[in-house]
Amino acid sequence: MNLLEKILSISPKKDEVAMELNKKKEVMVGFSKVSVFEQPENTVIVAESQVPKYCQIGNLIFEKRYTEAIELGNNLLKETPQSAGVHVNLMDAYFKVRNENPLFIEKSTEHARLAMLYGHNTGYVQKRLAVNLEKQGKFFQALQVCNIVLLDKFHFSKHGCGDKEEFLKRKFALEKKTNKAVDNKDDVVFSSKEISFMFKQIKLDEEFEKKEQIEYKKRMKELEREISKPFKF
Repeated sequence: MNLLEKILSISPKKDEVAMELNKKKEVMVGFSKVSVFEQPENTVIVAESQVPKYCQIGNLIFEKRYTEAIELGNNLLKETPQSAGVHVNLMDAYFKVRNENPLFIEKSTEHARLAMLYGHNTGYVQKRLAVNLEKQGKFFQALQVCNIVLLDKFHFSKHGCGDKEEFLKRKFALEKKTNKAVDNKDDVVFSSKEISFMFKQIKLDEEFEKKEQIEYKKRMKELEREISKPFKF
């Protein structure tokens, strides 16, 4: 049984498994290894922030080194198979080289699907997934993506650019094309269990963001108190 099957299996501990999954950290590296800016000569880094290693995939894509980006992404998936960040970047890398191999558009679509499944909700992967499926003539599956986005339970991240109105218009356009679809109304991108899991991931991410905001405000108040103290010579 693979990781996803374990998560989606009917079990009284399913929520606990999802929580543990959410706690798993990305592979991290120092910012200097990811930054596109060159370090000045004769300098030494004494401290730096840590960022997810999948950011390097984005840099490789920007430099049009798509083969290297795909290789790095697939290696990272061995360590963090549930990483939405890795799946998003692989989605982009495979899409860039989609004309080189007929299978690459399928791979781009699958990584978009997995990124969405693991809670990526900026609107970016939802659009790519719907567009890819539409380009393949899978109009019913593209419709399912739109219908999921339009559910009340689904919301876009405040860090994204998602717009439900856009998906509503896309849905109306797709409905007019279903007579030319290569799939049928019984074909789905996500099972009901996967949709439920997706919403839990979004909720977990939302709760994590709220905790981060609380911690940030707490640190700012502590800093303000320190600054307001009389300076002692």
